[in-house]
Amino acid sequence: MMNKFTFLLAILTAVFVSAGAQNLLDKVPLHASVVMKYSGKSFSEKMPLKKLDTYPFIKNNLFKILKIDSLTSLQNIGIDVEQDSYQYVSTGDSAISFVSLLHLKNIPQFLSMVNAHYQAELKPEKMNGYEFISISANTYVGWNNEYAVFVITNYSNPNRYRYNFQADTTIMVDSTSLMADSMISLFDSAATAKRYQETAEEIEEKPVPESNAGKFKSKKPQASQKKVTGSSKTKKKPVKVPQVEEVVPNQTIDKANDEDITISEAPVEDLYFDSAAEAKREAWNIEQSKIVRARQKKIAVSIIEKSFTGAINSIRNDISYKSIIDSLADVSVWLNYGDLLKQYWLTDFATRPFMMQPGSGDIEKNAEKDIAFRSSANMYFEKDRLRIEQKTFSPDKEMAKMRKQLFHSKQSKSLAKFVNPDNVGYLSVSINSEAMANYYYKIIKQYLSNTPYIGDYAAIIDVYIDLLEIIIDEKAIAELMPGNYLFVLHDMRKKEVSYTTYEYDDNFKSTEVKKTKQELSPNFIFIMETKKEGFMQKLVNLPLKYAKEGKYNYQDRGGYYELVFDSGKNILNGIYFMVKEGKVIVTTSKASIDMAMNNTGYALDEETKKSILNNNYSMQLYSKRLIQQLGPELTAGVNQKINNYLQQNMGDVKLESRLKDGMMQGTTTMNITGDHGNSLEFFFNMIDTINTIMEEDKKEGEQKFN
Repeated sequence: MMNKFTFLLAILTAVFVSAGAQNLLDKVPLHASVVMKYSGKSFSEKMPLKKLDTYPFIKNNLFKILKIDSLTSLQNIGIDVEQDSYQYVSTGDSAISFVSLLHLKNIPQFLSMVNAHYQAELKPEKMNGYEFISISANTYVGWNNEYAVFVITNYSNPNRYRYNFQADTTIMVDSTSLMADSMISLFDSAATAKRYQETAEEIEEKPVPESNAGKFKSKKPQASQKKVTGSSKTKKKPVKVPQVEEVVPNQTIDKANDEDITISEAPVEDLYFDSAAEAKREAWNIEQSKIVRARQKKIAVSIIEKSFTGAINSIRNDISYKSIIDSLADVSVWLNYGDLLKQYWLTDFATRPFMMQPGSGDIEKNAEKDIAFRSSANMYFEKDRLRIEQKTFSPDKEMAKMRKQLFHSKQSKSLAKFVNPDNVGYLSVSINSEAMANYYYKIIKQYLSNTPYIGDYAAIIDVYIDLLEIIIDEKAIAELMPGNYLFVLHDMRKKEVSYTTYEYDDNFKSTEVKKTKQELSPNFIFIMETKKEGFMQKLVNLPLKYAKEGKYNYQDRGGYYELVFDSGKNILNGIYFMVKEGKVIVTTSKASIDMAMNNTGYALDEETKKSILNNNYSMQLYSKRLIQQLGPELTAGVNQKINNYLQQNMGDVKLESRLKDGMMQGTTTMNITGDHGNSLEFFFNMIDTINTIMEEDKKEGEQKFN
């Protein structure tokens, strides 16, 4: 249930979101790793609640998760939809917390929704100016008369993995002393440790059930028993196997007086689960679960309490937030890559404590260093398109300078002429390879300094990376690959290919059968510039010498090379390779090879040419062309209907990104067609239409079956 509630909470925040008396941005802490804002004014104007109430998938699916009567309106759940809402992610101390801040307008209505998700015997706790309740082990909510704070916390307990599951009884990792130290540190008191021991002993003293005991003392082989020849004689007693690599299901092992070992049928769990070791392991797991739950509640309570009563150092005035977040955006997302990286290391290594060694490093200390980059996405749901503005910013002047050098580059006109006007899509990239090499030296240093254990040797790493910088010739790399690349997907065509399958008769005897099927064959070209044409020529010529030995068909066609495939078995007929006039070409298009041979090219429209030549990144995806070419593959009724709808309503996608005002800035747009009030409404209409198509197909299938 809680997974659904968590999913619902994210949807609600995105849908029901002008600032009022209390600006909830003040409640978002400076140390947040991710911050999302939803403009209440924009959403209430572009997607009114009355409109949302008309969507069947809202009533049939979302209301069920909310446990709201289908006759109830979304206007009556107590959330103020005309106020800005926020969500943020807080990381630290091996925990990740997802926090939602929502304005309230009707407390009884809001509580009615919340009450449906926790047990009746639980009652809200009266706190200092707000109320609080635990909905589940990791979900908590606090509220007052103005706003509510939802916290979903997941704590990665680093000690729950310390139990040695391979060992017998109570052996822990490394030694008994480690077990004792872990017990004291984990349970925080001698009383808790004692309770753990008493629980294990109590279960250990329980007699083995009669039905199981008999199975351990079987003296004679039964009809279902098998004999295995042994090499020694022992008394009749069960063989103790402390570590088992392979277990035969539903069998236990008895050793007879003679040299035979009998394997008697019995549930596997009789060997392992009716034991003191298993009891202690279960007690350990229960205790660790209690620790996780207590830790999660402590973190959530702290976040909620600070949201209502504490002084919060807000992200509002942070330079990296103000520089890249547009307060007028319909939705904005802000990310701190450094914090996310830090939490990754803490969580990843916390779940592998067997790697911990004394003096191996202070993870928290090392993780405080990050790459200092912040990124944002400001989204605008316009009339005929969705527009997303992206920005990347670093308050570190040295990193900002290096990034400027990295993108001090422009795409070549000689590459742009390979973009054909009727293509499905293209991606153009232009960067300074030499600057990138220098840039990544610094990035690698910071990443490794962030890494637990390795970070303790930061000084050694610093010297090692400097040595690499001396040994590696960045200028030579830049000569080989200056940094201009282009990929074009010309089209996708249907191709018949053969394959082998097997058919079985009534006796399960297989017969090999050759069949054919239709597959999509992509027609593409990849080009990159090079100043080391001689080396690249040697590289593409090299496979010729080993084609016969390697049993592949690689041919010199005079000025270019062709790798030929078995056309009946491969979706590609072949790939062409060519090195000419500072360009390396890999393509499936013979027309592109001919253009390169004749020094010709496609006539490109001015808008596309300008986009490619004036941006470090330029991408275009012609959605209608892509959907049209995918159409023959989507022949089933439901797929064909969805394909038709997308073709009628989805427009082209375009991305442009370049250095501007000292930071990387980009714009992504997705055009829409069809009868929609705006692009936000389009997304709801699309979900509703696809959901309706699938429901109708399901009903038709049920009718045919009945």
